[in-house]
Amino acid sequence: MSLIPNMKFRYIGALLAMALLLSMAMVVMQYLLHQQSQDARVINLAGMQRMLSQRIALFSSIDSPQGLETLRLAIDDFEGNHHFLTEKEGGQYHHLNESLESLYYENPIQLHQQSLTFITLAKRHLKQPNTQLSEGILTLSQTLLPNLNQAVSLFEHQAKLNTERVRKIELLIWLLGLTVLFIEAKFVFRPMTKEITEAFRQLEASKKLADDALQSKSRFLARVSHELRTPLQALHGYLDEFIKSADAKQLEHVKSAANQLDILLYSVEDFNSLSQQDIVIERHQIQLHDVIKTACISFQLSAHNKSLTFNLALGNALNMACFGDAKRIAWLVGELVNNAIKFTERGGIQVFADIVMTQEASYLEFIVEDTGEGFDYKRLQESMRTEHFQGSQLGLQRCQLLVSALGGQLKFTARKPFGTRAELQIPVEVDIENVRSSKREKLSTNVLLVEDNLINARVIEKMLQPIAKQVTHAEHGEQALEIYQVGKFDVVLMDLNMPIMNGFEATRKIRAIDPIIPILVVTANTNSADLDKVYELGATAHLYKPLQTEVLTDKLTAMLDKR
Repeated sequence: MSLIPNMKFRYIGALLAMALLLSMAMVVMQYLLHQQSQDARVINLAGMQRMLSQRIALFSSIDSPQGLETLRLAIDDFEGNHHFLTEKEGGQYHHLNESLESLYYENPIQLHQQSLTFITLAKRHLKQPNTQLSEGILTLSQTLLPNLNQAVSLFEHQAKLNTERVRKIELLIWLLGLTVLFIEAKFVFRPMTKEITEAFRQLEASKKLADDALQSKSRFLARVSHELRTPLQALHGYLDEFIKSADAKQLEHVKSAANQLDILLYSVEDFNSLSQQDIVIERHQIQLHDVIKTACISFQLSAHNKSLTFNLALGNALNMACFGDAKRIAWLVGELVNNAIKFTERGGIQVFADIVMTQEASYLEFIVEDTGEGFDYKRLQESMRTEHFQGSQLGLQRCQLLVSALGGQLKFTARKPFGTRAELQIPVEVDIENVRSSKREKLSTNVLLVEDNLINARVIEKMLQPIAKQVTHAEHGEQALEIYQVGKFDVVLMDLNMPIMNGFEATRKIRAIDPIIPILVVTANTNSADLDKVYELGATAHLYKPLQTEVLTDKLTAMLDKR
């Protein structure tokens, strides 16, 4: 935004410089032209002196009234011209240079004195005409004429010098104008042109980036929409089968499809957060065996459709309880497996996972090997521009950002004779004491559940039954305040988007009543600004829907233990 004022300032500065130069040139030229006109007048008057001296000599010999009148006029003109040519001001002559000053006032000529003597004789003859004065005037005029000729020559030479000076000044002004134009072109207009070109280039790049981002988001949403339909179809299908047969195994498939949906929803959330490199990593107690198996099992059908073998080997250490971000780990695992299948046309996919424990740390090791043509970023980018909707296609660049946020490493190596090996390592904290069972013991806890969706409320109540002594349900914030003021509760589970009174206002008012009670926000709203707002209003912690029993249990236990 500073480009326009900056250019405007420099452009106006350049115009003002040119305007100042032109004004100075005009003033100088007007002065020089005035001087030249003065020089022309001086030369004209000096030439007239020669003619007037001869006229005075001629009419001084004519004794008639008309001749005397002509003589008087010639004497006045000659005297006036002489005074003009020799006038001075402040000790300096206006029209006489050094040579002319020498001619007029120094020996041997002393033209000034000659002219005054000539004028005096002419005036005396004008008063009392006589032959002797007439002859003296004639003789003096013959002496005066060559000196006046010399004066004219010197005045003409002086005019030539002034003309030459004018020519040089004009040339200097022209060169100065060219110099100013060159300086402005080099230091003002050329940089401005570069800056404008760069600004347009950046605008074009920003426009292209925005267009690419818009197209990428459109493709991403289309692919996610396609991917969401697969687990939804599984949910509907297995629930229908369960309703018909009451086979509990169908519910295991329903649970797997629900987990897949949950992972896909996190990928939608990460589409924005990863582009901003602003990722909030969650920490829950998880079992990596279930996380990785659920993430990989959905790709077996994709491998089968391409006639590829798909081998999954999971180490026993994965059965240990760990702390980590299950959703992000599952998404990374699925993305790596998905890309391996996508770039493999024949052969198979080998997947191995285990927990590696060293003295320094413990980490998840996940390896995917394929028999494809090799990993190619360009080919991956081209495939993302197609209308093939297999996979959510967040891309390996976002994989690297997410791995960095988790504190892990992701590297690719070529396999011989062909294929690619992707190796993912993510730090995890193993729960050596395995306190999971103790955490599931029922706590002497009264829970106030604020949730406007009755189905969600019943599901959360079922989740809380193993650990909570009593769960009281309120359908909105206003009802929750009424219940809270007459009851006694150890923790509040608060939804945000509710009718009558939302969770923000309810949180603020409950916190005003009780400054220490834990308030756990349970919401599907992943907007970071809204979460920051509810924390400012007094929330203690938050969880995203859909909830998992173990995650909810861990969070509540930690909050109550801290209190």
